[in-house]
Parts: sequence; structure tokens; C-alpha cells
Amino acid sequence: GYSGGGLMIKCEHPQYKTKPKYICKESDGCSERKNPGVQDEWMENGDVSLYDDTRAGVLMVFFRELKAADAGTYRCGVNVSHYTERFTELQLNVKHDAKFPKSVTESAHLGEEVSITCQIPEEHNVHFCKEDDNHICQNISSSK
Repeated sequence: GYSGGGLMIKCEHPQYKTKPKYICKESDGCSERKNPGVQDEWMENGDVSLYDDTRAGVLMVFFRELKAADAGTYRCGVNVSHYTERFTELQLNVKHDAKFPKSVTESAHLGEEVSITCQIPEEHNVHFCKEDDNHICQNISSSK
């Protein structure tokens, strides 16, 4: 991901759909396990939003504004029982690109058209989305 940008991580555990899922950072010994606490509903936990989808067995983790400190190795896991857990290790890299602004502000009156221009390198995928009440960017359009 890029500094200042958003990033969605999907941790899939389809064989444990209703078991509680979590994500934690290994560098702090996984002492703080971010867990939504409720299932099938977006919840904020510090700098991330989480959604434990019991239909698909997926924990969705949305980083709102990536910082250099977010980089590192994470465990994305599920508590199978009091004594057993399963987890996937993932590496998060946060890149910084000073050439491209992280936000653009445009204004228009109701009923008028507005044009939004984004400067993005050609090799990147482009996603245009609208942030909802849970600070999750809901996709409107994407391209390659």
C-alpha cells in the first residue's frame, strides 16, 4: 500500500466461518489482537475497521490511512478452540510517493457537474470510491 492511502486485506478461513477471527502485528508479540467483537457488522478498532463475515468465513481489515509504522508482519487468524488457533502470516509494505497527492478537493453546487482529476502512474490500478459512514471506501469504479 501507499502512505496516506487505504488498504483492504481479506483473511480467508472458510472452514471456520463462525469462529472469532483476529489480526495482530508480530513485532509487538501479537499482544493486541484486533477483533471486531461482533460478527457480520463493520466495527472500528483503533486505526482499522474490521468485518467478520460469517457467511464466507472471511475477516476483512481496512486500513484507513496507511502510515510507515503500519508496515510489518501480521498474523491473520482464527480461534478454533481455547487451545488451538490457525493463522496466516502476511507482510505489509508501505511505500511513499511524494509526486502524487493523497487527496483532491473539488466543489460543485447541487445539480452541477464536477470533474475530478487524479495523477496516478500508468502501471497502477485506479479505484474510485466513496467513503461510507464506517470509513470504508465503497468501490464506484475501477480500471487497469
